[in-house]
Amino acid sequence: MGPVVRIPTTLQPLLDVVGRELPALLKQLTVGQVLQARVVAQPQPGVLRLQIASTEVMARSQVKLRPGTELKLEVVKRLPLPQLRVLTDPPPQAQQQQVARFAMVRQLPPPEVHEAIRQLRAKPLPSREAERVQQFATILRDSGVAIDRLRPAQLRRAVLQSGLFQEARLLAGTAPETTDTKGRLLQFAAQLRADIKRDTERGAERVPAQPRTPPEPGERPAQTPMVRASAADTLLERLVRLAEGSVARIQLQQSAALPIDDSPRQVWQLDLPVHLADHSDDVMLRIERYAQANGGDGTPSWSVHLAFAFETIGELQCKVALTGPQVATTFWCDSATTLRRLETQLPTLEDALAAQGLEVVHLEGVLGAPAEPPMQIPLPDRLLDERA
Repeated sequence: MGPVVRIPTTLQPLLDVVGRELPALLKQLTVGQVLQARVVAQPQPGVLRLQIASTEVMARSQVKLRPGTELKLEVVKRLPLPQLRVLTDPPPQAQQQQVARFAMVRQLPPPEVHEAIRQLRAKPLPSREAERVQQFATILRDSGVAIDRLRPAQLRRAVLQSGLFQEARLLAGTAPETTDTKGRLLQFAAQLRADIKRDTERGAERVPAQPRTPPEPGERPAQTPMVRASAADTLLERLVRLAEGSVARIQLQQSAALPIDDSPRQVWQLDLPVHLADHSDDVMLRIERYAQANGGDGTPSWSVHLAFAFETIGELQCKVALTGPQVATTFWCDSATTLRRLETQLPTLEDALAAQGLEVVHLEGVLGAPAEPPMQIPLPDRLLDERA
């Protein structure tokens, strides 16, 4: 909790360019409101001169701040003695855990979403609901990359469209990417909520003003338009949950990419859909970049961790580490049969890496699993906020 700034009600503003009296300004405050302020000066210890919007006021506070300091103030109490709390941004690690805590309880794994959409597409649905399900399926299909188009350019584009960089583009002032998966999911969820609201309003208008006569024994009650609308809303609300769960999954992956203090490591991780002829599988992709290698010569080092789980080969994980021209690669298989097939292809892979001018310093297959998981989510110490 930040320090509290008190503004006496009898204090008049030093400058009021719009001609309002200070009491009128104070009356507009509401509890929970967040205000942007700037420190104009600190005339004496314990007193701050703040500019809030176009008004300058004096405030009592034990906080020592330099002129020009930008503050974010939350209204915690109104008249007769307003109180404003100085809000401070959480440290990077706390911010990362806050994002993870929010997304963890709402996220849905991609296989669960794909299976739910597959089941919905197999059902006979009204035209509009079928259109919405198909729209969701199209968003999922457009993400990732097709197996027959698995090339560097297509893979790079799939990563950029994954939703991982949506906010980074906005902060950089870049125009939103219309093909960004997260952006499309958010727009789709908003469209679904608009459909639900419209159906609810229409259904309420069609409800008879007087109750219907109770049906005779054995007679099937008539289904009112409100009941039909509610049945449709159930499917739309389910689609909303699937869309929001998919967005939360992306947010969970984004939490791992948030910077922590001055760490030399940057991490990006995502679920990369790989589309086969009749279905899609999700590959977990984790990319790490260190500002410099362990030798300290200024050369950055990279590592890429891939995790597959296909029915034909079982679980297969791969880690490729690159430092300058040197590359080290390890494969982990949970099936001895897959490991034998893999080992027969390792010489071909070594030749391909050498053809790219890389020095292969390590290349092997291992039966089992790596020591670290393919995805590393910055989970907080407690998922439950005891203060809630």
